[in-house]
Amino acid sequence: MADDIFREVDDDMRMERLRLMARRYVGAAVAVVVVAAVGVGGWQYHAWRGRQDAQAWGATYFAALHLADTSHIAPGETSALTPQQKDAMARLATLDTVPSGLRTLSRLERAALLASSGDTKGALALWTQVSDDQATDPLLRGLASLLWVQHQIDDGDPAVLRSRLATLDGAGKPWRGLAQESEAMLDLRQGHLADARRKLSQITTQIDVPEGLRSRAGGMLQTLNAAPS
Repeated sequence: MADDIFREVDDDMRMERLRLMARRYVGAAVAVVVVAAVGVGGWQYHAWRGRQDAQAWGATYFAALHLADTSHIAPGETSALTPQQKDAMARLATLDTVPSGLRTLSRLERAALLASSGDTKGALALWTQVSDDQATDPLLRGLASLLWVQHQIDDGDPAVLRSRLATLDGAGKPWRGLAQESEAMLDLRQGHLADARRKLSQITTQIDVPEGLRSRAGGMLQTLNAAPS
């Protein structure tokens, strides 16, 4: 009988310990679930805010593009910024601290507006920001370097311009054809006609450059060949 009593007491104590352990671990489990739920909720809120911000930035950018129309300016000419274009510049400037993709596009658009208004210095500064930004897509960095050179073909330091173009002129480089065209323009400026003819001839035979560029190079080549030596 004593053994039976002790056994019942042991069983009761064991059950009590199990109940205490269950309460403890259930509480811990509930705490983990609550923390996880808060974390997921915070992440979802952050993602939602990110989407809201991206939509707002995109709306600002496309509204600015609509205002930035330069179709009234003839190629090769400049015109003072219109009130709408000034508004576009102000809107685009607000995107200077957003993620790199949209920031880069806004800087390129601002540079184009400044160049079309005759403010080459301001445009060059923005192209430099894009080309020096390591977070920017290499394709857009190359475009910024090319535009930086093209707008100084007539009066920039030839050595500096050629140094920039050398980074763009290589097999498989996306801006190779346009870089070679700019190099040919520098050759013409410096009186290196044979070098200019050679580069233009190379452009006309490259199938990986736009057809318009090949046609332009061919036309320039015909003009050079027809000109007195």
